[in-house]
Amino acid sequence: MSTYPPIRAGQRITSTLLTSMLPLEAYKPSDTTRLATTTVADDPDLTLTLEANAIYYVEIFIHYASPSTELLKTQWTVPSGASGLRSAWGVASSVVAADPAGDGRWGVHAFTTDVIYGTRTSGTNQSQAVETGNVATTSAGVIALKWAQNTSGATGTKVAAGSYMRVKRIF
Repeated sequence: MSTYPPIRAGQRITSTLLTSMLPLEAYKPSDTTRLATTTVADDPDLTLTLEANAIYYVEIFIHYASPSTELLKTQWTVPSGASGLRSAWGVASSVVAADPAGDGRWGVHAFTTDVIYGTRTSGTNQSQAVETGNVATTSAGVIALKWAQNTSGATGTKVAAGSYMRVKRIF
């Protein structure tokens, strides 16, 4: 089992060493609503910078609201040359009900594969999706949640305040 960062006997404990042990986190302080667009774009808040030649474990917790005709579509932005996969859990795209009990979606996808989530058919009652994965970098760059409406509409799909991203370097 590897540990990041490696700590050796007699090594001096510094603030840089201690800081490198902490996960990176991005918190969404306010809602972002996108309307009349199916083109995914980076979320303005759920974005972090990764180092080159590293492996990271990523968790993204998404609170969102959408009318039944628009839904939520996600992808990830990763640094150039990065490899890995992402997993998705949430309401199945076939579910468009005020109480989204029942069908869920779970699967493993490429970073740029569209993942489409169902909804509670409300602009205010939120649903939740969780995406996780490993990202192996060869160059430094940004990781971000990319998202848009699945079907263009004027009501708007919202990724809400309280959503967050946590990234932990594991190698």
